[in-house]
Amino acid sequence: MKQYKDKSHRRQYYKDAVFIMTLIALIGVAMLVKPKPKPIVQKDIEKVIGIPYTIDTIPESGKRPGRHRKIKYIVVHNTANETSDARSERNYLTNITNTSDTSWHIVVDEREIIEAIPLNEVAHHAGSSVGNEYGIGIEICESGNYEQSEENAIKLIAYLMKYYKIPLSRVTTHQHFSGKACPRLILENWDAFIDKVEKEFRGY
Repeated sequence: MKQYKDKSHRRQYYKDAVFIMTLIALIGVAMLVKPKPKPIVQKDIEKVIGIPYTIDTIPESGKRPGRHRKIKYIVVHNTANETSDARSERNYLTNITNTSDTSWHIVVDEREIIEAIPLNEVAHHAGSSVGNEYGIGIEICESGNYEQSEENAIKLIAYLMKYYKIPLSRVTTHQHFSGKACPRLILENWDAFIDKVEKEFRGY
């Protein structure tokens, strides 16, 4: 009778050991798999901002590594080009003469918004590994009616804050990550810009 009980206990011990090892393996896999933040719903954002939101993503390349990530920041840029609109900026990303790996997620002008890289993927825009890895890069066009372009960007930023649960303290300038004087048209009035973003956010 004693021998039977020992075998029974041994079998239970092995079952428990297998269960624990399986559980540890599953936890390890879960820790290695990065979550994929939800993509933007085009019709929803168009309804909020009031202008077309075009998803026109570039193919995977040096500009678009295709690596998914968490979203922690919104990084604001100016295009530093007084003649280009959103469509021109998007087209330049895939122009064969553009050999740089520099990129961004979204570009905004007075009439439309274009998403060139999915927001849940890395883009090379911030000049630092942290900004690139965790930040949504938003380029604001300087051509045309710039005040309207900036207003569109403010609405977009407030929407993204709510959608991805990003605090106002993590809406930053390009300069914050790299030291570059960007967004060059907003830096001197950054506090006022952030106040407008906060006001828009509170309106949701």
